[in-house]
Amino acid sequence: MKRERIADLSHRKNERGGVLAYTVLSALFLFFAVGLGADLSHLYLVKNELQNTADAAALAGASALALPLTNPNRIGTAVDRAVNVMNMNKFNLNSKNYVDTMTLEAQRQLVEFATNLDGAYKKEGTLSASERDNARFVKVTTPDVPVNIIFSIPILGLQRNIDAVATAGLSVAGNVNFCPAPLAVLECGAD
Repeated sequence: MKRERIADLSHRKNERGGVLAYTVLSALFLFFAVGLGADLSHLYLVKNELQNTADAAALAGASALALPLTNPNRIGTAVDRAVNVMNMNKFNLNSKNYVDTMTLEAQRQLVEFATNLDGAYKKEGTLSASERDNARFVKVTTPDVPVNIIFSIPILGLQRNIDAVATAGLSVAGNVNFCPAPLAVLECGAD
């Protein structure tokens, strides 16, 4: 029985490690796939940070549009609030500031205003007097920031530039009076 087993194993002497080549190739592709996943998740994280910044800046700018129309610097206050809130935030895993990417004066050009949500958005300096009075929506774009790629350079390149856009504004006043407590002792209105 031992002779059969020895004869059975003798044909394996000519094998030279073909499995090793497949293992190395598989490990290489696995490393590239994990690296691509890590880089893409980093890009998504930075995009999420930028979007949060744009959302907060747009809401801050829109809050200034609720100031009375008699305020002569309503639009300037909206731009100031939006830029200040933008610069309170950081991006790229909380390691970089927007001021390092773009000057404050250039950041002011990223805040635009419109009367309607789908209207033509204009920068602070290009608004006419009537457009300043009727502005109800603010659109904020974050600076185009570079994000370094670590593992997937052959596929994605050395870096990617990412930005985010958000719009916020005042809602249109309702045209229906609604009494929240019609059977209560409270009086809702003359109508």
